[in-house]
Amino acid sequence: MSDSALVIEANPTVTEHTCDHCSQPFQRVQGYVHRDGDAHAVYIASCYHHDGHEVFIDAVFSPTWEDAADDHVTFGCRVGQVAGQSDPGASLTTGATAFTDSPFFGRKLSREEAMGHPLIDDFWALVDHILVRDPVVRDHVYGPGAEFA
Repeated sequence: MSDSALVIEANPTVTEHTCDHCSQPFQRVQGYVHRDGDAHAVYIASCYHHDGHEVFIDAVFSPTWEDAADDHVTFGCRVGQVAGQSDPGASLTTGATAFTDSPFFGRKLSREEAMGHPLIDDFWALVDHILVRDPVVRDHVYGPGAEFA
């Protein structure tokens, strides 16, 4: 899938929170993403100051986005410093572990479930898109004013 087919809706919601584990402030971004003009996913990116700058990205996918549909699946990953690497790395986590269960998240995929899920390539394309195109997430991971072609 091409990154150019994805578009983050204008003005994602940015909220301020305090980490339950370290009591440090952090920002959370929630945005909607369209693919070729159609609703594609909702992402929630929690930008923490653990181990330098790390972000946990949860993405909810639904084939219908109908209110009564029980078809939502949620992927999750951590993006941040990895031992032995100069650039940040991304690794799968269980989706939406920081949030209580709700119909919005649907089935929260474990790392193992996500690796074999048919939408895994869509998830990684979405993560790449967020890291480059969401200014809050991009600046948190790569530094203020980071730009990518």
